[in-house]
Amino acid sequence: MPEPGHDERRKRPPFRQLAVRCALPQGCQPGGQGPSWDRSLPRLGGASEPPRLGFPWERICAVPEGSVASPGVPASPGRSRGALRDPPARPWPPCSGSEEALTGFIFCCLQPACLMPHWKRRVPLWSAGMEATLCIHTCLWLSAAWVPLASSDGLAGGGERAPGTEARHGKLTWAVSLDAPEEELEQRAEELARTAGLVNMGRVGELKGHYLFTYQPDAHTASEPEAIRRSVDTLFTQHDSVRWHSEQKLLKRSKRSLHFNDPKYPQQWHLNNRKSPGKDINVTGVWERNVTGHGVTVVVVDDGVEYTIKDIQPNYSPEGSYDLNSNDPDPMPHPDEENGNHHGTRCAGEIAAVPNNSFCTVGVAYGSRIAGIRVLDGPLTDSMEAIAFNKHYQINDIYSCSWGPDDDGKTVDGPHQLGKAALQHGVIAGRRGFGSIFVVASGNGGQHSDNCNYDGYANSIYTVTIGAVDETGSMPFYAEECASMLAVTFSGGDKMMRSIVTTDWDLQKGTGCTEGHTGTSAAAPLAAGMIALMLQVRPCLTWRDVQHIIVFTTTKYEDRHAKWDINQAGFSHSHQHGFGLLNAWRLVNAAKIWESVPYLASYVSPALKEGRSIPLLPQELEVTWNVTTADLQLSGMRTLEHVAVTVTITHPRRGNLEIRLFCPSGMMSLIGTTRSMDSDPNGFADWTFSTVRCWGEEAQGTYRLVIRDIGDESLRPGTLKQWQLTLYGSSWSPAEMKERQRLLEEAMSGQYLSSDFSLPCPPGLEIPEEQRYTITANTLKTLLLLGCFAVFWTFYYMLEVCLTRNNVGLDLTCNGSTVCKWYQQGGKHRALESGLEMESVPLYREKDIEDVEMDCEHPEPAQEDEGEEGSWTPTRPNIPSSSRAASFHEAAPAGAGYLGREVTAQLLSEDREHQKC
Repeated sequence: MPEPGHDERRKRPPFRQLAVRCALPQGCQPGGQGPSWDRSLPRLGGASEPPRLGFPWERICAVPEGSVASPGVPASPGRSRGALRDPPARPWPPCSGSEEALTGFIFCCLQPACLMPHWKRRVPLWSAGMEATLCIHTCLWLSAAWVPLASSDGLAGGGERAPGTEARHGKLTWAVSLDAPEEELEQRAEELARTAGLVNMGRVGELKGHYLFTYQPDAHTASEPEAIRRSVDTLFTQHDSVRWHSEQKLLKRSKRSLHFNDPKYPQQWHLNNRKSPGKDINVTGVWERNVTGHGVTVVVVDDGVEYTIKDIQPNYSPEGSYDLNSNDPDPMPHPDEENGNHHGTRCAGEIAAVPNNSFCTVGVAYGSRIAGIRVLDGPLTDSMEAIAFNKHYQINDIYSCSWGPDDDGKTVDGPHQLGKAALQHGVIAGRRGFGSIFVVASGNGGQHSDNCNYDGYANSIYTVTIGAVDETGSMPFYAEECASMLAVTFSGGDKMMRSIVTTDWDLQKGTGCTEGHTGTSAAAPLAAGMIALMLQVRPCLTWRDVQHIIVFTTTKYEDRHAKWDINQAGFSHSHQHGFGLLNAWRLVNAAKIWESVPYLASYVSPALKEGRSIPLLPQELEVTWNVTTADLQLSGMRTLEHVAVTVTITHPRRGNLEIRLFCPSGMMSLIGTTRSMDSDPNGFADWTFSTVRCWGEEAQGTYRLVIRDIGDESLRPGTLKQWQLTLYGSSWSPAEMKERQRLLEEAMSGQYLSSDFSLPCPPGLEIPEEQRYTITANTLKTLLLLGCFAVFWTFYYMLEVCLTRNNVGLDLTCNGSTVCKWYQQGGKHRALESGLEMESVPLYREKDIEDVEMDCEHPEPAQEDEGEEGSWTPTRPNIPSSSRAASFHEAAPAGAGYLGREVTAQLLSEDREHQKC
């Protein structure tokens, strides 16, 4: 029992006994060796004492009163708290062989006895304070690392004062308009300023009756700015002589300079033609009004974009880019043996080359974002085209496609089933329902008498088909003509004409800049850039709005090769020039005030089976179809936009056919031209021709399809199997179109573009975000920080381990034949064999001491004659561990009982350090 006054934590475990049987050989005196106990065992106590282990044999070793201690028993160092009584100084009783008489005694005639493990606590060098300090430094380091990586927009918000709220030159200043006779204005201004506690700074320029008052406080009479504002506003509001007043605020203005330092800008005649003024796209006035394509993303669908070029990198949009040839997010072009694959980079530079970086050129929409989809550098399938047309279509607004089928004068091809579906889906769901804008080049097959109506991309109603004119405004030798062309813009001509200067790649022999970009491939990106300017001032323009604005605003350019025809709605169109030359100033001013056109209406006739032969010239085959008011009533269509005809014709030589379509007004469209190089014997199988030459005309009436054969009698005649008419338009009336034309002409002065005038935009469709796999810049920053944190924490943990491994723990002393094992954290163990006197347990933290278990095992004596051997039976007490003490399980008592001679001899053979009794 514990002594009175001790708390429950010092209670020892229940009393356990060790039964001992001992047979004394002759010559062995009982007083030779007595029981021993170790007074240096740890004790239960406070934090300043080592942990106390409550062993049951401490009570077992209590010698009953009246017994006499052996002479070999060491003197007791004194009584410890709740410990053993000191043994009496009288001899041990003789071994009578009676188990009952020996109960509670321990005999040990075996030396050296295995003392219990002795644990010594070490003072750790690693303190809690050091750990907290390192954690704080870690947090501060991560915070400092994040600041330069974070977006400036995200960090700039909270604490800054909104622009314009500061007083002029750091002072509170008001502009005041006074209503008084002219001769009294100065006096009234002085009196009002004095009454308000302000200083009259004088008249504002040449404006009579307008004065500037400012607050100039003394050092001793300064008041809070808000109190001054309230006082002045109240006085001015109630004063009879004040018409109006306004506190002056700092205005944010940016310099608009067109003096670009890009070395090739003076050679960009298509942007600012100094040699022939007026023969350019007329974009500088738009730039002066800060319209640069900001907020619009144009994607170049081509052979890749080298976005690391200095002219492209700042405007590059990785979110809108992809490589369909390699199936990864990086559209970087791959050089080939022919030094090709720089086509897309050149087109991208035309659109969004960065100005004032002392490198190469300036883009048409230099404030826009530019993306790249690499698809032309490898085998191309219908599915790849379809993916390209809809790739990132909620990020990319305009798709610039300067490519198409072979321009060899004999190919008839275009998007196949998936590609057609993707184009249609793009104009329906792209750009949040306003429709993706697809800009395509008309083609470069002019020298082969090719026609862009045989190109299904240029022939589609969902695309903006752009042709080319040279510096003089004439149709170049390579340009194709067709009835589906919307407009033209500038490009290079023959060798005597200047070409387009733009960004180039710097791979292989590239220098990052070129002066030789030409063809309709150079015209389409210019158109895409001008459309980007339109979308900046009017983001909710639909794909059809863009087409309408082009039709309404293009300018007729006189060219001796162009044949202009005026349709019923008053629009001029040429098969060579479309509706005319794109003019950035007119496009943007029209877009500023444009209200969306009515919904698209369509009409499809039945498939008209003919089976009629096509005669040779001078004869011709003519078929007609009448569209009545009743036919259009369901769709509500009144005026036309696109007219399409799908034909199935057999002919032994397809290039001999010429196909014309006449609208009800009599407007003729040459939808199929003769081609000398086209000897295909299969004719046309459900091929769709289209025309825009009837734009704005009334839809009802009789449509005539006329087919001619310019061949000779050596060939069998062709046959028109069937044809079908499709009309696209809207419910606009001709009068409404005339009124829209009038409004647009009024806007061409720039009055709306220069003002804050703005039409409200509908919200657009809520399109679910596409699944994106692109690793964005913010994602990379986050991964970088996580990696830095992991490295830093690893260093921190290694530092802690190095500092604590040899300085925090428990020292274990184990003597003799005892095998001692320690266990830590889930089964790790180490055995200390005989002869290893001192070992340090490598505990990493002070708290880990709680996880250590200790076993000390004694060798079992061999079982021989039961009458002659000594034996002991240990019991394993469950010793509760305190919060700061290790948990120990004892396998044997501190000293073994007295063993017989045979046992001793056997043990000596195993351990030479054992001694006879």
